[in-house]
Amino acid sequence: MNRAVRLKSLSKMERLASGDTIATYAYRDLVQEDSSGKDRRKRKNGMRGGINVRNDSGRQVIDKLRRIIEKNEQKLTYFQNRLKQSEFIDQPNQRLIGTAAGQADSYVDQLAILQTQLRELEKLYGGSVKLRTTEEQDLRRIWGWTTEPAIRNRLPTEFMPFQAYVANWHHWLADEDTHPFSIDLPTGELIGFMLIKRTGDAEKVAKLEFIVIRSDCRYQGYGTEAIQQAIDLIFEHLGADTFEVQVGVDNYAAFLCFEKCGLEFIDQGRYGSLECYRMEICREVWEGVRSAESISEHGDREALSVRTDAIGEGASPYLTAKLLAPLKELVSNR
Repeated sequence: MNRAVRLKSLSKMERLASGDTIATYAYRDLVQEDSSGKDRRKRKNGMRGGINVRNDSGRQVIDKLRRIIEKNEQKLTYFQNRLKQSEFIDQPNQRLIGTAAGQADSYVDQLAILQTQLRELEKLYGGSVKLRTTEEQDLRRIWGWTTEPAIRNRLPTEFMPFQAYVANWHHWLADEDTHPFSIDLPTGELIGFMLIKRTGDAEKVAKLEFIVIRSDCRYQGYGTEAIQQAIDLIFEHLGADTFEVQVGVDNYAAFLCFEKCGLEFIDQGRYGSLECYRMEICREVWEGVRSAESISEHGDREALSVRTDAIGEGASPYLTAKLLAPLKELVSNR
């Protein structure tokens, strides 16, 4: 590709940058679609005021938002690739490069907002992530994640070939004290894996051997949700008295995740090939947290009941406003 063709290719970025983003248009379509169909849906569903917020409609909103995110990711990749191409041009147009860099930064920020909104919608309609016993069909992807350099360097175990990993999985299933869990999104999409082992006789201790989250799903709260569910499962169904983890001293994000889930620092030492902090939460602390959450949820239900009484049959619009207010705010600010 000669220089003139490269500059022509770069000029397309300026044209793309001149208009609103895909997400802005998609959000406008979402809000306008909900508003224009309001009366029709009220007649069809017998609802008063506002948008249909049944679960099937919620899933449609989630699907549409996923498509918005996917398109934004494609645009971000486009601008990033053009920036890389500009490095091989003798005298690139600095104005176009600045435009591309600005658009790339804009898409990064916008994706963060969209992904946060998606998480809220998934919680509202689909619940949190789900744990299930790992199946053989999951192993190839899980093994692939554990071979990534960023993950490999944080695991206390040595690298193993895939067939050895499959053999380990058979041993895990045969051992009643070892529990391999796959982590799924509410949609059923596999995004992670954790391995828990129960030890001890007099005092049963459940240890998190390791947890891995798919690279594009990290730093979005999925790991925290998975750990919280694992803690509940350990104390409710596995009969453990203590839940314990070892986290590398340089893995600050994981340390904060475990702290958020109620684990406390105990001591520091070697775990396999890594220098680690040991953290744990005991059954008594977990029961206290659950009791406090139960009281809080009861108060929230009473508050919601007051709101529902105040607006009569308008409870659905209240939930609708809670769902779509951030969407409309994002559109109005563009």
